[in-house]
Amino acid sequence: MGQTQTLIEVGGGAVRLLDKPLGQGADAAIYRVEGCPDLVAKIYHKPEQDPGRRAKLEAMLANSPELSHIEHDGHRFVQIAWPQSIVTNRRGELRGYLMPFVDLSRAVSLEMMLNRKTRQFSKLPEHYGYRLSAAKNLAALIAALHRKRHHVIDMKPVNINVYRETFFTALLDCDGFSIQGAGKRFTAHQYTPDYIAPEAIKGRQGPDQLGEEQDRFALAVILFQLLNQGVHPFQGTPKGGANLPTTNHERIGAGLYAYGLKEHPRIAPSPWSIHQALDSRTQQLFENAFTKPPYARPSAQEWSDHLHWLLAADDSPLQPCPNNKEHLSFGNGCPFCTVEQKAANTVKRKAKRPARAQPPKGRRAHRATAQTQPQPQYRPQPQPAAQPIVMPRKVKWGLITALSVVVIPLLLSAILNPVIASWRWPGFTEAALDMGWPVCDSDRDYNLLSQALLSEEKGHIQLALQHIKGASCLGDVAVNYASGWLGSDVDDDRLWMLLEKLSSASQSYERWMSLDTAARQNYSGAYTSYYHDPLGYIETAVRERLSNLPYSPEVRDSWLQRLRSVSEDHGRRALGDDSPGDELAPTYAHARAVVNGIEESVLEPLWKWTAEHDLEGLMEILPERALVDLKKVEWIIAAVAEKNVDKLADLLQRPAIAFNEGDYDGEDKLARDQSIVASTLRVSDLSTLPEAVKTLSLNCAQLYHAFSVLGEGNMNFMSPRRVPTPYYNPLVARNASSSEVPLKSGGMAYLVRQPELACALSAVADGDSGDGVSLKAVAVFLTRAETAEPGIKQKVLWDMARNMPRWESDSGLRLYKSRDNTERLVAWLVEEQTAAEWVDRDGETLAHYLVNWVSPELVQRLPSLGASTSLRNSRNLTLKEAYQRRLSAQGTASNHERAALEALGRRSPAEKLDDYFFGSESDS
Repeated sequence: MGQTQTLIEVGGGAVRLLDKPLGQGADAAIYRVEGCPDLVAKIYHKPEQDPGRRAKLEAMLANSPELSHIEHDGHRFVQIAWPQSIVTNRRGELRGYLMPFVDLSRAVSLEMMLNRKTRQFSKLPEHYGYRLSAAKNLAALIAALHRKRHHVIDMKPVNINVYRETFFTALLDCDGFSIQGAGKRFTAHQYTPDYIAPEAIKGRQGPDQLGEEQDRFALAVILFQLLNQGVHPFQGTPKGGANLPTTNHERIGAGLYAYGLKEHPRIAPSPWSIHQALDSRTQQLFENAFTKPPYARPSAQEWSDHLHWLLAADDSPLQPCPNNKEHLSFGNGCPFCTVEQKAANTVKRKAKRPARAQPPKGRRAHRATAQTQPQPQYRPQPQPAAQPIVMPRKVKWGLITALSVVVIPLLLSAILNPVIASWRWPGFTEAALDMGWPVCDSDRDYNLLSQALLSEEKGHIQLALQHIKGASCLGDVAVNYASGWLGSDVDDDRLWMLLEKLSSASQSYERWMSLDTAARQNYSGAYTSYYHDPLGYIETAVRERLSNLPYSPEVRDSWLQRLRSVSEDHGRRALGDDSPGDELAPTYAHARAVVNGIEESVLEPLWKWTAEHDLEGLMEILPERALVDLKKVEWIIAAVAEKNVDKLADLLQRPAIAFNEGDYDGEDKLARDQSIVASTLRVSDLSTLPEAVKTLSLNCAQLYHAFSVLGEGNMNFMSPRRVPTPYYNPLVARNASSSEVPLKSGGMAYLVRQPELACALSAVADGDSGDGVSLKAVAVFLTRAETAEPGIKQKVLWDMARNMPRWESDSGLRLYKSRDNTERLVAWLVEEQTAAEWVDRDGETLAHYLVNWVSPELVQRLPSLGASTSLRNSRNLTLKEAYQRRLSAQGTASNHERAALEALGRRSPAEKLDDYFFGSESDS
């Protein structure tokens, strides 16, 4: 087959494309790349039509999601066709990009999984577990994109591919996503009506205006369809002959979700739905996705975690159906059997229903009657008709009057509320309130409180607030008003009236009352996902309002005074209207922690807003005491370190931070100081850190997580990346692992001093998916480190050999695959060593440590790698004797273990040389 075009890969060499495209669309065609079976090229028909296309592709290359392909049963499954490099013509003009090849012959569109007929047509298995697996894999994939702040926007089942063998998911056409670049977002330009979020419909927003909230909504719709027989969450049957919109798009905008925890008054669920049989936690997530404000929708990571729990957790409610192996239940009967029985009954009723034959007419009538013999059939006996119930006249008019009292006010409410709003709250509204018409309702057009906010008189708001009960609707209105969604300029005084009313509502203080001094290090007072509580609504509304305000010290101080009054009031209420009490009292520390924790939660939105504009101002408003919530200390330190390192030393001395503070003792002090040091690593030059920070060592988990900010630009220098290689050089392995982001200045000197470096590197190795990419990244780093600090490889090797069992049992990193992956890393390190004996100060040998935990395969290789087998350790044991004791202790030995034991009886190559030149003296 000939080639039609040769392109230039940016940063590489020539790329030759095969002449026949794999597929074509309106915008581009896909071609195979000669000599690269794992790659394809997307070539635009008219790349010059979009001048910003190249910048968007460059942003995608610079900020790629961590979604490497998966190796499973000898097959390669690409999760996302993300650009790997840009290709141009010889004049340097953009033509397209290279991306991984997704073998669509092994995949189907997710749309084919949604109902039984399409599954049968596509020859997909019917077992419900496969749909759950696909749902979980999709949620995890989207979560990885969101961690990089990329958004799909046009997310729908037809755009998602599912592999038949594994039900891993794959995304194509990623250049159409909304991409986060360096300080700039490249928006999407397309979406699909059935999957648009309601706020986008109501606000007439285009795809270029949407973000993660849109993805969260679309993902929830797809998951609902996967888990619920392919039913769209806004499909259903109108109740009582209601005239409802006919399209899903219109029903989304009208909020007609028929599958909620409460029955919808206007629309009923599909009769084939199994939503009521789903686990209660699943139902609640769907409830939050389709009935709550955008910020309360479950994230992709929340869905991934929940679905993983359903599929894999020991306490999962999933149970096999005893009657059908393809069915699963959630612990309350098999919903699929119920639906199938309902379908069977429907078919039987239709079969029994006699067809209505038209009697013959005209001259044919007599002939047909004469020639056709009657067939025996069942004829139901006529039943006496039910006698009509005649209602007495007085009863009839009494019922009519009672119904009028109920129905007419409801009709008037729907008709007159908009009229009332247009009258700007005249006296007639008071009569409406006296009649019990709703003051606060989820529909903004019939929400008297929302209309009061739009009126010119603040007295109208006070009138409405007097009739508010509960925090839910009031909180939603406050957040919407603070965000500017009610269509009017936000007035801080009016907003504060809402927040004061919210603050007076019933509030649970359980989270704060459970605080004690021992739990302070791990406490987080942030109210993420707790929007149903008044303080949660207040925190969200303040954050939304401040994000739209220009910064000034005057505005900051005004909000500081208001929020302090809220926190003080709730502090007293939490303690039963008492003060923290006498400082010498045994309960003082706990009471003080409760009050301080509430204050920090209320004030955090103001602190973050101030930190974005005025770091000096932030230090001014921080309290003159140590913060209870260490998470808040961490982000404050990180913000200062990243934006103005000159202020870092000053900030560390502030009482709020309490770095190296004498009031903390022992482990509490060390844990707090280590967390602070980990946050300071966001500085651009680690050599500028204060000496007290540089000399404090991090624990294993903290150092592992610190890798994510130790690269230039606060990026993860250890993150394994797929590096496109020049295709004209066949000697270079493709998809080699590398660490593209260089270390910050002073980074290497900082790392080689860390005593837990080997443990953190083991955690990186633990993340290897089996393709060796993470292991190679560690190897590349150690090679660089050896140049800067000779002997560091040897030290890392010793630490891994000695301490791996302890890391597995004690580390908070949960090293699930550490043993296998670290063995591979240790084998590489052993091969790199020049010494043949590796004896440490205690007289032990490295190999003696290794046999305490490594696999039989690696033990068997030790002699060939150069490990001395005849040297004795401090307990006078050879390698073979030490390993034999280990096998004896476990009771039985496999064939692999017995082969390893035999191998340890052989001499290493170095020992054989000693025998040749020195004879038996080599044993000494």
